[in-house]
Amino acid sequence: MSDGLKLFILGSARSGTSITYYAARDVLGLVGRGESHVFPIFHRMMHQYFLYAKSFKDTKGTLARELDVREYKLYMQEYVRSFYKRTYPGDSFVDKTPGGESVNCAPFILETFPDACMVATRRTGIEVVQSFQLKFAAGFEDACRNWANCMQALHRIHGLMPQILSIDQYELTNTPDDVAARLAAHVGRPELAGDLAGYFASKRTDQTSEHDWRERLTLDRVNWTDEQKVHFRKTCGPAMELFGYPM
Repeated sequence: MSDGLKLFILGSARSGTSITYYAARDVLGLVGRGESHVFPIFHRMMHQYFLYAKSFKDTKGTLARELDVREYKLYMQEYVRSFYKRTYPGDSFVDKTPGGESVNCAPFILETFPDACMVATRRTGIEVVQSFQLKFAAGFEDACRNWANCMQALHRIHGLMPQILSIDQYELTNTPDDVAARLAAHVGRPELAGDLAGYFASKRTDQTSEHDWRERLTLDRVNWTDEQKVHFRKTCGPAMELFGYPM
C-alpha cells in the first residue's frame, strides 16, 4: 500500500485509463472501485448552484441573493473528502473516471485534495473512435464528438495544471520503460519503475483494436466511408493537430 497516495486517472475512454488503473491497483497497491464518476456529479452540482444563485444577485428582496457560493463549495468539498475517507479508510486510493467532464473536474479535484496526484491518458482520435464504436456500439458522430471534447479539455487543463502527468497509449505500448519511470516518479515510488514497466509490457486491456500498435492508425487504413472521414476531419481535426497526431 502506498500510504496517503490519492491517484486520479482522467482521459478519454479507450485511451489507456484502464491499464493505468490496473497498474496502480496491482503494482502500487492502491484500492479502487473500477470506474468512479463521483467528481463529475459534484462538479455539475456546483456549476448549477452557481448559475442559479447568480441569477438572484441583482434581485432585491430575495433571500437567495445572500447565498455564499464559495461557502457552499467548501461544504461540498468537505462532504466529498469525508465520503472518500469512509470509502477508503487507509486514505490511499486510485480513482478512474474517463470522459471530458471528468477532465474538466481536475481543478475541483485538486482544490478538494491538494495532495492528489493526477494522470491524464490520451490516444489518437482515429484509434479511439474505432475502438469506441467496437466496444460500445456507439454512433460514429457521437464517438467523434466525445473524443474531440475530451481532448480540447485536456489541452486546456494541461495549460492550467502542468503538474498533471500525461501518458499516451502509444507510449505505453512502445516505450513502457519510459512511461513506467515517469509514473513511478510522479507518485513518489521510483523504486517500482521496473515492476510498472514489466506490467505495461505484458498487459493490454484494449482487445478490440487489431492494427499494429507499433504504428499510429491513420485515415487511409480504416474502413470508414468518405463521408465519415470528412466528418472526422471537421470534428476531430483541430484536436488531432493540437496533439500532433497524424491523419
